[in-house]
Amino acid sequence: MLDPMRKHAQSWGIKIVFGLIIIVFVFWGVGSFRGDKATVLATVDGEPLLIKDYEKAYQENLRLVKSKNPDVTDKQLQDGGFRWQVFSNLVTTRLLEGQAKKLGIAVSPDELRAEIAKIPAFQNESKQFDAKRYENLLKANGVTPGEFEDDFRQNLLLEKLAAYVGMPATVTDAEARSIFDFMREQAVIDYIPFKAADFTKGFAPTADQIKAYYEARKDQFATPAQVKIDFVEFTPKALAKPDEVTDADIAAAYEANRKKYAKPEQVQVRHFLIMLPPDAPKEAVDAAEAKLKDLAAKLKAGADFATLLPKTPNNPEGLIGEDWAWLPKGSLPKEFGAFEEKAFALKKNEISEPVRTTLGLHLIQAGDHQAAGEKTLAEVKDDIRAELAERKASDRLTKALDSIQEKVASGEDLAKAAGEEKLKLATSDFFDQQTPPPALGLSEQAVGTLFKMKKGEAADTPLSTQDGFIMARVADVKPAGFEPLEAVTDVIKDRLTADEGQKRARAKAEELGKAMETPEGRQKVLAEYKDKIAVSQPFTRQGFIPGLGMAPVLAQTAFEAKEPGWFHTAYAVSDGYVLAGLDKRVPADAALWDKEKERWLQTLTQTKRTELFNAYLKTVQDAAKIEIVNDQILGPRNVPGGPASAEK
Repeated sequence: MLDPMRKHAQSWGIKIVFGLIIIVFVFWGVGSFRGDKATVLATVDGEPLLIKDYEKAYQENLRLVKSKNPDVTDKQLQDGGFRWQVFSNLVTTRLLEGQAKKLGIAVSPDELRAEIAKIPAFQNESKQFDAKRYENLLKANGVTPGEFEDDFRQNLLLEKLAAYVGMPATVTDAEARSIFDFMREQAVIDYIPFKAADFTKGFAPTADQIKAYYEARKDQFATPAQVKIDFVEFTPKALAKPDEVTDADIAAAYEANRKKYAKPEQVQVRHFLIMLPPDAPKEAVDAAEAKLKDLAAKLKAGADFATLLPKTPNNPEGLIGEDWAWLPKGSLPKEFGAFEEKAFALKKNEISEPVRTTLGLHLIQAGDHQAAGEKTLAEVKDDIRAELAERKASDRLTKALDSIQEKVASGEDLAKAAGEEKLKLATSDFFDQQTPPPALGLSEQAVGTLFKMKKGEAADTPLSTQDGFIMARVADVKPAGFEPLEAVTDVIKDRLTADEGQKRARAKAEELGKAMETPEGRQKVLAEYKDKIAVSQPFTRQGFIPGLGMAPVLAQTAFEAKEPGWFHTAYAVSDGYVLAGLDKRVPADAALWDKEKERWLQTLTQTKRTELFNAYLKTVQDAAKIEIVNDQILGPRNVPGGPASAEK
């Protein structure tokens, strides 16, 4: 758990460079422009949009997407119409820049410098803009100052245009209070649960049912093409020879880098976490706090930590946990400062109140504390040996790679060439194109090359990896197919059993719901199920009901009810069905209005401004003339919400 928290913060560079207001409005047509097809992608109101400008924007957006979704493939993006989305954004930006020019809206050099100077990432310890830091950070993110400043100027220009267009938007106190009362009103329901898992007793799918399910959904059990490779790895780690590093070398490196082996203050922690989005409704936060306080009470009473963890991370409450782990001071991103601060403030075995971070609510227990100090030579000896060995290996990596590449290119077998160079030939397990061996860190291009090769074929050039290169040959190939029925029988049994439990739970709930339509039937059902009737915690119109999960239809019914009483319909919830009735409605807390008034006014005003801006943009869009010259550059036009074709 601590590792995901450390990695949670996004790159500042991505946040800044791509912090633009990207508005995806898809509109285009194929016109009859007869300009220079070698350089022009399209015209926007008669002005050319050059292919080189489009490709620059495409690469920037591609970098953004892959930084946030490392596993997404170029094919997935292509099939999803990603190129068209980038084109749409670029055209929209061009149109808005034109509107800003007509309105006399611009960003002066002084404004640009002042706004860049406000960015914390470019400031020194004294909160002053640091030109050297600015240059170094941009360079580290592969961005030139010119590129960054052009993008940032564009961002500021669009923000100024949006502010200008939205200026007339206003919200009165009365309007805001009305919406606050509506959104903050809560409901409480009584309900009888019918959990699907309680209705599976005695059900055993037959062989015919299992086979029929398999045949009807065979595509769900498709297996992609797979390859197995023999490879020689060329990375400092793979070529390292730790035995060549002497104790004298290690001692010298330790003495020369003693500061490197400083040991920060540490605390041993274990914690529970209930995942919550930053904008989670109050009732969800309250339910999470109640659950964590209950866990704290059980821990204090002597309960075993492991027994309090759910059996699966995909539980309705979103509860996960981590047993004892060492937390070095300063190792977590600032988003988790509250977690770290509380962890170090606790005494040994003390348990915290729920602590909020961007991931959700944590319950923390502290263990042993270790003061800051310096690691001894004995503690770091193995690490230094590995580091020095890898450093030496880096010096001979290129020579070894060139030698074996030359032998393979001349037709020599990879295994023989590896043996002559005293290098290890390894063999992977079978893998498909979407899930290559994580330990190798193969680049997407390298994986693509391997899946174009035939069984027994060797790559005559190195394939890039995260830390270096490999020379590889395809040892075996498995064509695409389907998992055999016997391999997925247990999976199908579980699915059929779950489906049957769901059907039975629904049938029982509907049967009793119908019986409750009469006063006598209602009295009988409530008497029979009196020990199973539960009362929910208060919830809002957003649809999340504590203990039941997302149930928007049930929540809507509760708020539409004129008075308390049972409903006669069965409602689907996260683990089955329920019969429910309105217990009471709870008006919005007037005291809360006084605390939140300004935030509601700001939020609603911004919403109105956004609506005005969208209406303005629609007007600009409708008046625009877009003619595409080279639509083949954009690939498939599979953009959700986009028209199949349009003449502009």
